[in-house]
Amino acid sequence: MAGPILRALTESGATWDDPSEDLLFELLSDVERGDEAWFIVERVDDGTGQTYIQVIQDGHGGWTVERREGGPDRHFGVTRADLRLAHETMTAWAFGLPLVPPSGDWMAISV
Repeated sequence: MAGPILRALTESGATWDDPSEDLLFELLSDVERGDEAWFIVERVDDGTGQTYIQVIQDGHGGWTVERREGGPDRHFGVTRADLRLAHETMTAWAFGLPLVPPSGDWMAISV
């Protein structure tokens, strides 16, 4: 049996292998309620730990979503207006669908 493809990790240290679309929504709801400050979904097959997407509320009702595609020079961020749009973005990335919003709308982040 093959190992997991994705792993979700929360601020409190909880983890889930291969989280479903529904679980991603529940984790976003946890952040919205203040039960967690953030969570990350990482691609397990990247041994460097540098391929992931993470989310946090921005303090103004929106959501900051960041993704990294292999290293600090491939780190991008976008702001989403609400939980539903943040969920759409997280789900598209996690399941290999076209990025939402498209990659041209993401801003490079220097770390």
